[in-house]
Amino acid sequence: MSAVIRRVCISGQHYKHHLAALSSYPLKTTSHTIHSTPWRSSGGDPPPSRMKVMYIPNPLKWLNNRIEIANLKRDFDPNFSEEDFKVGAKQAVCTVTELIHKREWGDLTGLLTQKVMDKLRKTKWTTDQIHNLVLSPDHVQVVQLNNINLQVIVADSKHGSSERPCHRKYCDIDVIVIGTRIPYNLEKHSIILLEYFARFHREYTEGKLPEWTITNFKLQNFQAVQRR
Repeated sequence: MSAVIRRVCISGQHYKHHLAALSSYPLKTTSHTIHSTPWRSSGGDPPPSRMKVMYIPNPLKWLNNRIEIANLKRDFDPNFSEEDFKVGAKQAVCTVTELIHKREWGDLTGLLTQKVMDKLRKTKWTTDQIHNLVLSPDHVQVVQLNNINLQVIVADSKHGSSERPCHRKYCDIDVIVIGTRIPYNLEKHSIILLEYFARFHREYTEGKLPEWTITNFKLQNFQAVQRR
């Protein structure tokens, strides 16, 4: 089971975050390309289940990520599974959207840093965004690792010795999660497209718990398609 999944568990009190380990509608783009598949019918709007999102990453960034994942497995974590991480990241992001919508900030402790929580609490959402923030795992269509950053810092003398210096290892993985959902107001909108950005951080230093923490989180693309 993914480290991120194990960190987002369901209990009788909604979510408890254990630190055990972590148509063709035109769609605007961010730094990549998003396409929707055509919808052909006698008229009207496509059902959300028929709207398919296709993500085309930057090829140079994709190649660089392949190299960084290989470095991550070689130098940090030989058991790292990209697919398991994606499943866990998807679950974590969906959980965050639900808790933000419910304004259950206390349940986000440990999954998000305090700095991220403070920023989200101050975010000025539009009315449409407030009612359509939640993205469920079943509606996620794209989970993309967008950037991987590995860092090794040689600690000062109090953390190690000249014979055996302490190397602190850090990993940051930027994840893009894209999905569609049924609108809150079906009379106004036919479909909602959500694109979330999350940065997952983990310290791989020897002796540290295998915990992933979200150090950056934002809704970076929101599109509410008007009903015809």
